[in-house]
Amino acid sequence: MAKSKSGIKDVFDVAVVGAGPAGATAAILLGLQGHRVVIIDREKFPRGVPCAGWISAKAKPLVDEVQVDLGGMLEHPFSDVTFYNAEFTKKAKPRFKEPVGYVIDRTQFDNAMVKAAVRQGAVFEQQALIKDVRLNEASVELTTADGAHLTSRLLLVASGRNSELLARVGFARRLGEAPIWSAQVEGTLPHELAPEPTVIVILGLDGGNSFGLCTSTGRRLVLNVNWRGEPDHVLPQLGRMCRTAFEKHVVPIDLSGKADSAPVLRSPAAAALDMDTHVAKHTLLIGDAGGFISSASNEGIYPAMWSARLAAKAVHSALKSTFSQDELMTFDSLWRMEMADHLRSPHTDIRFLLPLIFSNQPMADRMGAAFFSGENI
Repeated sequence: MAKSKSGIKDVFDVAVVGAGPAGATAAILLGLQGHRVVIIDREKFPRGVPCAGWISAKAKPLVDEVQVDLGGMLEHPFSDVTFYNAEFTKKAKPRFKEPVGYVIDRTQFDNAMVKAAVRQGAVFEQQALIKDVRLNEASVELTTADGAHLTSRLLLVASGRNSELLARVGFARRLGEAPIWSAQVEGTLPHELAPEPTVIVILGLDGGNSFGLCTSTGRRLVLNVNWRGEPDHVLPQLGRMCRTAFEKHVVPIDLSGKADSAPVLRSPAAAALDMDTHVAKHTLLIGDAGGFISSASNEGIYPAMWSARLAAKAVHSALKSTFSQDELMTFDSLWRMEMADHLRSPHTDIRFLLPLIFSNQPMADRMGAAFFSGENI
């Protein structure tokens, strides 16, 4: 029997490719139920991830369920949000009945999740690139670039938005009908400028549904553009937004000089809704790889964890069943019943609402609920 790099015998109940929030959540929940799990990721942890730096407050029950020690990352929820227009000449503050999110450090968050999965018994194979996948009649065989072989009964693909695995396991790659292109810059604030956790949303960057985000916690400041249109407009818009935010005294430092070199990523926001299925032979697709990202806000951590929780439920049933594929097939109906409304964009064209958002408090409140909680305007 071949061995994994860690020397652990390489026969598992579930192999999880990708150690982000989706993969780690699934591994934790399956470990809590006594299943043997291996997590495989191409990166060495802790590793950086381009991320706007916030997570929906709706994720808190999921974090509690997976019993993760986040070291105080969720101790300071935010409800103080400011909407600005693209020129930073108008602003509105939506009112919330309770906190709507947390500003987080994504690198620390993901690392804490993986550590929790290992505590629940998962074997973590990092810096392991999957080169071959074989879906056999009763098992899945994975081969890494360095020649290690892993065998599992079932497979969860949680390898992010740029996965090469999808076609190999039978999924047609779908990125959504109206793609969001994202880019971001970040900087470190001087000690005397470090504010309380701050969240700013810049609406209507293109006069419509494109938007920007500014988050800060401690000394870390992140500015992020989410653009619905041609990707070559993203970096100029990011630089312009950074410069204007500084000139209007919305942020204390100018990060526009970093904009030209920022990577531009295509987000599969709400692409899950366009996929015929997230189930292949012995396999489920979850997280960013499955398009489980909110279209309204491009927030993906909560949908990733949510999709993983539902997948873990289907996998647990499949591992106990003689007809495992039938149990895996329930995942498609599970996520569509629970998650579809949260993933969809608001059923309206934002450009017609922009004047009202900045002049009408109830409309600002409704936009806040749509953006941060996935509610329909």
